[in-house]
Amino acid sequence: MINPLMALALAHVGQFAEAEARLKSTPADCYPCLRARAQVAALQGQDGRADYWFARAAAVDPSLPFAESEWGSALLDRGKPDDAIAKFTLANRHGPHFADPLEGWGEALMAKNRSDLALAKFEEAEKYAPNWGRLHLKWGEALGYAGAEG
Repeated sequence: MINPLMALALAHVGQFAEAEARLKSTPADCYPCLRARAQVAALQGQDGRADYWFARAAAVDPSLPFAESEWGSALLDRGKPDDAIAKFTLANRHGPHFADPLEGWGEALMAKNRSDLALAKFEEAEKYAPNWGRLHLKWGEALGYAGAEG
């Protein structure tokens, strides 16, 4: 189980060949391994490949929210807020007390210039992650934009 974590760490510092080597021998039905494959592909800008691995991970354990949430974040990074919201919605349905998809959903709404709607998502996420700095940062941004919009 260390290989998916090591692969992600390596990918985040640009050592993609080493990350891929760590993942090469991982099982085809390993949820964390498939998620790591997807994230490593996303970090390399291999969108189609990332989508393939995210879909495989989501299919391996459709009751867990993590693959859908990470997929939503990857889609948001690609500038596809509507597609990201669809994934965050699924992730939230599978993990209603998991703050990540709610926070991502809020960011996607901000990307659509709907900071007024993002505020509700950030407020809901805060119930499950009250000390999360990134959430508070994004919430503050949304408050600033919503004030400017209103």
